[in-house]
Amino acid sequence: MGKIHRELVFALESARTQLAVAMAAETKSTPLPRWEYYLETAERTRRFVRKLRQSDAGVLQQRQDWICALESLRGLPAHSRALRVCQLLREVVENLEMDN
Repeated sequence: MGKIHRELVFALESARTQLAVAMAAETKSTPLPRWEYYLETAERTRRFVRKLRQSDAGVLQQRQDWICALESLRGLPAHSRALRVCQLLREVVENLEMDN
């Protein structure tokens, strides 16, 4: 597994954890449809990370997309609201899934 590959896996896992923390902080004020959106995004991210770990084929082909994804994830403030974390995480995973 290359350096970019490892960093992307770590960044995705970190963002998923950040989403879980933000969700916990907003539990009482979150409507059910939004809660389901958060959970679906977290699960989709978990599945993608698992897929990413299992295959490092195409690392060179995907590297530019991975660098863009890393930059987006690194730009996420540490104490963002759950909706912001979820939107960014969902966007990054959707873009990466299209390339895989």
